[in-house]
Amino acid sequence: MKIRSIETAEAFPKLNERQRLVLKDVCDSFISTGIPVGSRTISKFCSLNCSPATIRNEMADLESMGLLTSPHTSSGRVPTELGYRFFVNYLLEFERLSQLEESIISILARKFEEEHQEKDKFLRSAIRLASDFTSLTGMALPPKKCEKFLKTVQIIRLFEDKVLLIFVDHVGNFTEHVLPIPSETNDDDLQKLSNFLNVEVCNRDLSTLEPDLFKKSQRILSKFNSVLSMITSQIKKSLENPVGNEVFLEGFIHFFERKEFKDQDKMKSLIELLERKEELLKILVESLENGDDITVKVGSDSGLAVADLAVVTARYQGPNKTFGRIGLIGPMRMDYARVLGTLVNISRTISLLFTGASFKTPLKF
Repeated sequence: MKIRSIETAEAFPKLNERQRLVLKDVCDSFISTGIPVGSRTISKFCSLNCSPATIRNEMADLESMGLLTSPHTSSGRVPTELGYRFFVNYLLEFERLSQLEESIISILARKFEEEHQEKDKFLRSAIRLASDFTSLTGMALPPKKCEKFLKTVQIIRLFEDKVLLIFVDHVGNFTEHVLPIPSETNDDDLQKLSNFLNVEVCNRDLSTLEPDLFKKSQRILSKFNSVLSMITSQIKKSLENPVGNEVFLEGFIHFFERKEFKDQDKMKSLIELLERKEELLKILVESLENGDDITVKVGSDSGLAVADLAVVTARYQGPNKTFGRIGLIGPMRMDYARVLGTLVNISRTISLLFTGASFKTPLKF
């Protein structure tokens, strides 16, 4: 399976078939062992019928292209950030994990039955499961509406100077607010205001609501400008997801089990990352808004202040036409095949349980 390329093809060096196989074997071996890879190791396991000297030359060429590097403590080589990106985009063999999929479905289905009234708790259970399967840190963005608009607005007089506003959104959710109005407002004025709002506010993009609303209200209902300002504010609040600015984290301790993060400075940076969840939230929200079903961001592409990290995320479908995102974060030396297999299966299972039907959206690889 090919992952959708983060960069354009022009961003990568052109490799021949032998160089691709050598790079893949170096990545596979280093991800598995964490030990820099020498030419003799590759010659023993590579499908190429080449001598260690030939493989050593190819590894030197890959190093000159910026795909491999030699740690100063060893004559072996390890993938660079660019090398990992090439591996993920073009060389990775996707792990289907059929048995794992059955296990995931049965475990999550049981959790869903236990916690169906507490969706956030279930979502935490799902990413904890992903974290346990991969020994990486799991994160999740609760479901958010990708499109937000009102279907109808109703205004009901409660008292001489107060009305009840009722907003009904596009999936049938009701929101009620009590607002003050000028005491001299008659019922005919309220009807005009209600008609105006249903025409100008409902079934449209609310990002342009305020300027258009006031421009038209000056001509039609100028005396309601202050009321319209309050209504506009309430509409926007009503369509905000109450958990839209929250990100769940599970399994953060896994960072400190990896030898890449034993260094005290890196450990300090990771702890600071835990305290600045907005960086992780931004990654999940941007991936969700872009509509990508799977994203893989390696190294500096991750958008995180901590170096040498990789982030893999997957979109899931929530209730009432909402979408959320789950992800795994860890060192660049992660088992991408297992990580992708786990996230794809868990995201599809979450979608199945939240919606009652299989997630039909095709994955973009």
